[in-house]
Order: sequence, then structure tokens, then C-alpha cells
Amino acid sequence: MTDATPPRSSPIESAAPGEGASGADVNGIDPNVGRRRLLEIRCGFAELARQEADAAEARVIETRRACDAQFGSLVESQAVLDLGGSQAAKEEAHRAFRKAVAAARERSHVEAAATAWLSEINRANGIMRTAQQGIRHERDAVELLRDQLERLTVTAEASRTMAGSAAKACREAEEALAASEAGPTPEIAATPEAPEAVAGSVAWPSLAAALAVGASSPDLAEAPPDLAEAPPDLAEAPPDLAEDPPDQLVVDPASVHAQAIVRLLRRDNAALTMIVDRLASDPAARSRWQFLLSNFVDAVAAAAIDDGFFDFAEGSLFWDLFDSEQAREVARGLAALGFRYDGMGGFADGRVPGQRDLALAVGQAGMNPGRIRFWPHPAEAAELFRNVRVASDSYIAYRAPALTLGQLVQILGRRAEMLTDLWNDWPRVRPLLFTTSGG
Repeated sequence: MTDATPPRSSPIESAAPGEGASGADVNGIDPNVGRRRLLEIRCGFAELARQEADAAEARVIETRRACDAQFGSLVESQAVLDLGGSQAAKEEAHRAFRKAVAAARERSHVEAAATAWLSEINRANGIMRTAQQGIRHERDAVELLRDQLERLTVTAEASRTMAGSAAKACREAEEALAASEAGPTPEIAATPEAPEAVAGSVAWPSLAAALAVGASSPDLAEAPPDLAEAPPDLAEAPPDLAEDPPDQLVVDPASVHAQAIVRLLRRDNAALTMIVDRLASDPAARSRWQFLLSNFVDAVAAAAIDDGFFDFAEGSLFWDLFDSEQAREVARGLAALGFRYDGMGGFADGRVPGQRDLALAVGQAGMNPGRIRFWPHPAEAAELFRNVRVASDSYIAYRAPALTLGQLVQILGRRAEMLTDLWNDWPRVRPLLFTTSGG
């Protein structure tokens, strides 16, 4: 199983010739210099992430107080607004008008009484309109603050989660350095920075190298359960799902015989038609299967976006600083800070990261922000996702290579609940997804 994007060399890593992949000095003076540097980066990022989480929480508290104060002002304004009093003033003015008319001896007296009555009505209406306009402004202010509070709360939760992951990565780096200084074990000597779960994985050995590249990220410090060992659902699945898959899922854009699932996730209409042809013949059934498979493709793409599985086109001054997995780690760090890809080439809610946010994301990926040679300007930052492709095929090849029901339900989460009809016929669908264009 291979990635859709060939690994690119990393200018960040090549900028430090004194540090090797094993963390050893090229002169052989100190074998732990790489681990100390990793510890410095991870713990430095953990402190920055903690400060960002504290600042985000402070913004939530401040906005909540402002929202409560504004809501209190709205309640007071509504209480002062006396609709009954205004009506009573109008009725009193009308009684005065009728009394003046009854006592009038000349036409001019009637005209004067009418003018006085209308003036009083206009005055009462003006007071009411002003009060109601003020209440509308205060209500709009409350709604605006509530929306802002909701967004800030989501960002604060993401920042707190990232800070926790960064702190955990810092502790793991400290423990790894302490263990190395005490005397490295054979496993540590063989894979100095790879997670234990990945180093011991035998289910899909081709995933170990790819995951080891991103092992410096707190989010990938531990291999996901479905990658660290054989999926638990295989032992309990029905017989047709418990068998070995007909083939491992391979993502190879140069192959003319790409598996159907790869072409389907790339939204190849020919692949969709081929699968539908084998599942149904009458128009109603074909329409149903097209709908189910299209929803499946959309669900996988949404999950891939959540997990930061993107292919980055070459030519970007920022993304070209990283190899493909490092770039994905930076994108995951941006998402954790609330700067998420909107699926259409931009950032969700129009939130564009600044240089400080980008530096935090680079640090979260386990790299030193001080080595970044190019930081995009605000207008350039808004275009960072312009030519990014959602790598749905690579995502499912990494996270669910056997296409078992258990794997797919695990990676899709709540989205899997909308695909119940597809899962009911999954034993029929799954073998078709492994067929090639020549099969």
C-alpha cells in the first residue's frame, strides 16, 4: 500500500545537517543530541499551546460576561417598555379631545383640539418606536455575542485538547531521553522515535514507515487501534467479512488498473457505473445504489478532511518546505487551532491563520518554527488550501485497508449511521471495491 503522493524531501530536515534520523550527532559525540532537540521543540510547543489554551479560555470568559451583561440590559429595557402606559396615554388624549370638542363654540376650537390630540398621539408613538428600536439593537447585540461565544467555546475546547496532546508528547520525549541516557534498549536503538504500537505492528507493515514520519505529532504519538493490531472486528465479523480481503488496498495514481474503491473515491463516474451495474439492473435499484455510494464517498471525504489527509500541489512557497506527511501534520495543527479546511479551497468561516498560528501548527508537527524560511502574508495565508486535494483514497488505504465493516464504522464515526442501508449489503459491495479496471 502506497500513498497517493510520493514522499518529498524536507528542506527543514536538510537545513540541519548535524542531526540524523536516529537523533545522533554526525560526529558521534553525543548520541542523544537529536532527542534533546526533539524534547526542546515538543516542550516549547507544549508551553505555547498551554498559553494559547489559557488565552482562548480567557476570551470565552470575557465574552460570556459581556453576553450576560448585554442580556441583563435587554431584560431591563423590556421591563421599562410600558405598552399599557402608552395605550393609556393615547386614551387620555382622546378623552381630552372629545371634551374639548364638546365645549367648543367655534370651528377653530375644534381644529385646535384635534391638533393637540394628534400631537399627543405622535409623541406617544415616537417614544414607543424609540424604545422598541433600542430593544431590537440590544437583542441583536445579544445574538451576536452568543454566536461569538459559541465559536470561541469550540476554539477553546480544540486548543485545550491540543495543549493536552502537546503536554503528553513533551512527557513522552522526556521519558525517551531519560531512558536513552540510562541505556537504550534494542527496540529503542532500532526505532528511536517510533511508537511501540507501530514498531510491533505486523498486520500492515507498510504503514509503519509512514506513521513513523508523523510520530513527532502528539495526535499520532500512539498508533490508532485499527493500525496497531489486527482489527478486533475481524474475530467477531460474519464469515464473509472474517476472511482475508481479496487484495490489500493500493493507492497508485500511475496504475491503469486502479482498484474500484480508489477510482470511486476520486469520483470516477465510470467506476460508479461499473459497481452499480453489478449490483442492480432495474432503474429504481440503480438510483438507490448511486445514492448510497455517493453518500459513502462524501462521508469518506468528510472524514479525510477531519483527519487532515490532503495532497499538496508543488509550487507553494509554504507547503514545499515540508514533505507530504509533515504538511498534513501542519494542516492538522491548524485544524486543532480552529483553522479548518472548508472543502472548497479555503478556510471554514473565513478564519485565516496568522504567522503565530502557523508557527504553533508547525511546532505541533514536531518541527522547529525558527527554521521556516517563508511565512505567508495574510492574503497568501488565505490561499494556502487553494490547490489542495482531499486524499480520500490515501485516507481509507491508511485507516481501513481491508475495507471491513468494523474499520469503516470506526473511521466514519457518526457519519456511518447515515449509511445503514449500505452496511446491510456490504458483503455484496465489498468484493466489488477490490476489483480493477481490467477485472
